[in-house]
Amino acid sequence: MRNFRNSLQGACIHTGSLSPCTIRRPEILNNERGGVALVIVIWIIVVLIAIVGEFSYSMRTEINIARNFKEEEEAYQMALAGIEQAKLELFSAKTNEIVYLNEDKMLVFGVETEDKEKMERKDEVGRGSFTYIITDEDGKMNINIESIERLKYVFLDTGIDITEVDTIADSIADWRDTDDLHMLNGAEEDYYRSLDRPYSCKDGPLDSLEELLLVKGMNKEYLSGSKKEGEAAAAEENPEEEKTYEGVEKYFTVYGTNGININTASRAVLEAIFGLDAASNIITQREVAPIVAPMANGKVSSEFFTIISTGTVADGKIKRSIKTVVHKKDRELETLYWNDNIIG
Repeated sequence: MRNFRNSLQGACIHTGSLSPCTIRRPEILNNERGGVALVIVIWIIVVLIAIVGEFSYSMRTEINIARNFKEEEEAYQMALAGIEQAKLELFSAKTNEIVYLNEDKMLVFGVETEDKEKMERKDEVGRGSFTYIITDEDGKMNINIESIERLKYVFLDTGIDITEVDTIADSIADWRDTDDLHMLNGAEEDYYRSLDRPYSCKDGPLDSLEELLLVKGMNKEYLSGSKKEGEAAAAEENPEEEKTYEGVEKYFTVYGTNGININTASRAVLEAIFGLDAASNIITQREVAPIVAPMANGKVSSEFFTIISTGTVADGKIKRSIKTVVHKKDRELETLYWNDNIIG
């Protein structure tokens, strides 16, 4: 056997050829090493693709965030421009002794201008634009001083159930008075301290209408409303539909104590303050022309105004709104309220 192996090896060397015993093992090793290297290269490529994709996604996200921030700031500046334009309009009014609503329900100071573009209360500046509205706070009831009966009348008119109205009206009275005595359906310090998130009863006048949300019985729907255009009629035709509310915020204010402007007050406010007959008489007269002389213990002038300005840029997807309340006295405007974080 030993002689056979020696003879085979000698034959391989003699012929000068590579026998299987001298080449098969190195070929297998080279193939294994090449396959491992190929797998490693593929994995490196996959990892690099993932890293590049993640980096690209992050960059796109950062670019979008930067663009949105830029456009939001531009929209905010547009809204500020609208506020300043509204103030200029108030300053430019020759008189606010007669303030009323025109046919388009827009607030007018003195004699209505024939310049329709001005009454649109909007403008474009560069890539952006703004629109603003001015509402009369003197056409609303001051919730800090009105009687419980008048409060209840308006609450009922907006669709709130009578049992809830009693609770809300009594609780408002308890919230704004300085004592600790409960109204029949009201709430004082002990009630608010017993809540899951306790807080104190104000025992003082409300600083803003949003403060009503802290009062027992109130909620966002009662304050801001849940009715949309056409829903009121639809609710009457389909009483089984979910009940909606008109919202009391357009009838109440925390500003002004010198009476109601009968030219700008709503029917519900006029009826609550002056009664049904006087309210009907006032509405009939102002449908013909603005009332120029005070009547029924009301007034025709205003001093407190709310301005809501909305700025828009680019395609209109980015908007910012600002709300402010100003007091006009003589030739001066005093800012009483400012909120630049409202939903426009």
